[in-house]
Amino acid sequence: MSNPPISQRPVPEASPGGEPAGAPTADVAESNPRFDALKDRLRAALPWFAYSTFFVTTFLLFVYWTFPYDRLRDKIVAEFDKSQKNPTGARQALSIGKLEPSWFTGVVLKDVQLTSYPADPTKATSVLSADEIKARVSFWSLFSAAKDITFSAKALGGTIEGSITHTPSAPPKEGEVRPGKDKGPRFDRAFKMEIDGITLNSLAPLKDAVGTEVGGTLKGSIEVVYGETRIDKANGTVNLEIENFWVSDGKKPFKVPALKLVFGSEDITLPQMVIGNVPIQVAVKNGVARVEKMEAKGKDVDMQLDGQITLRENVAESDLMLGLRFKFNETYRKKGDSTAGLLLLLDSEPKLRASKRPDGFYALRVVGVLGGSPQILPAGGGGAPGMAMPPGFGIPKTPGGP
Repeated sequence: MSNPPISQRPVPEASPGGEPAGAPTADVAESNPRFDALKDRLRAALPWFAYSTFFVTTFLLFVYWTFPYDRLRDKIVAEFDKSQKNPTGARQALSIGKLEPSWFTGVVLKDVQLTSYPADPTKATSVLSADEIKARVSFWSLFSAAKDITFSAKALGGTIEGSITHTPSAPPKEGEVRPGKDKGPRFDRAFKMEIDGITLNSLAPLKDAVGTEVGGTLKGSIEVVYGETRIDKANGTVNLEIENFWVSDGKKPFKVPALKLVFGSEDITLPQMVIGNVPIQVAVKNGVARVEKMEAKGKDVDMQLDGQITLRENVAESDLMLGLRFKFNETYRKKGDSTAGLLLLLDSEPKLRASKRPDGFYALRVVGVLGGSPQILPAGGGGAPGMAMPPGFGIPKTPGGP
C-alpha cells in the first residue's frame, strides 16, 4: 500500500510542552557556554603544551647524550687525589676506565681500580679491582638534602648489592645546644649490603696483612644505621661467613723477620693451612662494634677472635681491644720439616711463649688505634680451656655502649 500525499498526512500531536513530537529538547539543542569556553581554551593551549613538552624532552635527551662524562670521570679522580693527605705517607690512587650514564639518575663505572701505596716505599702496593660498579640516586631524593642511593658491583670475583637511605633524625632534646656544623636538618643513614662470592685471594690488603696467599670466599650481609650520619652513633649487625678459608699455597713464602737471625733469611715457605668455614657475627650498638662470634675448628688450625672496636667519627681513630687465640693441630705439625721448624720458632719468641696456654693455644690481645700500629701482647697466659675472654683482658663497658 502506497503512502498518502504529504498534504493528506496527519499533523503530529504536540508534546506536553507545546512542541511537536520528536523535536529536540532545549538541553540538547543548546550547548553549555562554559563548556564551549573550556574547549576553546584547551584548543588554544594544546599546541603550547605539546611544543613545551617536545622542547623539554629534546633538551633532556640532548644533555643526556652529549654530557661530558669523561670530564666528570676525571673530576672524580682529581677530587679523590686531593683528599689523599695522610701524615704517615700512605696514600691511595683511584682509576676509572670508563664512566657511562644509566638512565637519568644513575651512572656505570667500568674497570675501577683502587691502588694503595704503603708509607714504607720498600713494601709492595696493593690493588682492589671492580669490573663494573652501578649507582643510582632515587629521583625523589634529588629534592632532599640527603640523597638515597642504590648500588651494585661486579668486583673481587663476586657480587655486591646494597643501598643507602635516609630518614629524619629525632629532633633535639629540650635545652640541647648543637654545634654550628650540626645545625639544620639531620638524618639517620641506613646502610645495607649483600655480599656473595667475594674471593679472599682478590683482597690484596688481606694478603698483605697475612704476609702470603690466602683463599676462600666471603658472603653475608651488613645492616647498620648511622645515627645523624655519624659512625660513632651506629647501630646494626654484621653477619658474614668465610667458606673454605686457607692460608699459604705452599709456594709463596712468608716473610718472618725473626727467621733472619737464625737462618739468614726472613722467607719461609709453609704447607697450606686449612682453616675451614669461619662465621663472623658482629653487633654494633651506640658506636661500639662487639665481635660476638668469629671462630673456626679447621683441619690444621683452630682459632677464635673476640673483643670490640669503639668507633670514632674519624674511623682511623677507632679504639681496638681484641682477643685472638689459635692452635696448630697435630695434622699440620706433621706436614713437613718447615712446619716443625716454624712451631719451634714460635715457642722461642718471647711474646708467643708467654702467651701459650697448657692446652696448646696461643692467646694474644690486640690493642691500639685502628689507623695506627696496634700492639700485639700476650693475654696474660690465656684463659679457660673454653677459650673465653682471658681474665684481666679488660673490655670496659663503654658509656652508652652495650
